[in-house]
Amino acid sequence: MKRKQHHFLIFLLLLLFMFLPVIVWSELSTPAQHQNMTWKGSISKQKAEFIKVVETQKEWSDLWRRAFDQPAPDMDFEKYAVACVFLGHSADWLYSIGFGQPFMRDNQLVIPFGLAEIILELSGPFKASGQYSMKVFEKKKDVKIILEEAAQSSRRR
Repeated sequence: MKRKQHHFLIFLLLLLFMFLPVIVWSELSTPAQHQNMTWKGSISKQKAEFIKVVETQKEWSDLWRRAFDQPAPDMDFEKYAVACVFLGHSADWLYSIGFGQPFMRDNQLVIPFGLAEIILELSGPFKASGQYSMKVFEKKKDVKIILEEAAQSSRRR
């Protein structure tokens, strides 16, 4: 009889260890999923430079329709905002676009971004194609979020 109880206990423990990660993951998946979302690319239909924190579903949908001619991914704008840097079709060079660690200043959440020149050997003149980078950041209650280009950014001027 004890042997059957021992096997049953082992079976229950195995089930617990198999399904516990699923239970924990499902409870954490929404915030973790949004917080780590990024989009980057070198081609978009966003012709003008667009450097802005998007905080509403309407802005988000309009941006995706304008830049990619497709529906926007789901986003919970009650909890998150999206920092967007589109260099447009008049950018002077190809850059790596990166976001730094957000910090508080004067009751504003400042999200720094920087541009680093990508070294290329071109056979003809450079033509911009709507390069972009977007990253999701968590909102803080009653705190305005701003994007700010870092001083050490290497944008050609």
